[in-house]
Amino acid sequence: MAESRVVLITGASSGFGRETARILLGRGFKVYGTSRNPSARPQEPGVGMIALDVDSDNSV
Repeated sequence: MAESRVVLITGASSGFGRETARILLGRGFKVYGTSRNPSARPQEPGVGMIALDVDSDNSV
């Protein structure tokens, strides 16, 4: 069975998080990212986005 490489990136909607997601996708990882509002801007194709606000107890 082939090994699956999965990564979770917090803050993947912009900046370093988004760039890291893009790089890891290119290296064959299955990438999931978190963002306070994942639908606010276009995301990197192939990244599964999950809503997460670390300042909100309900979200965490």
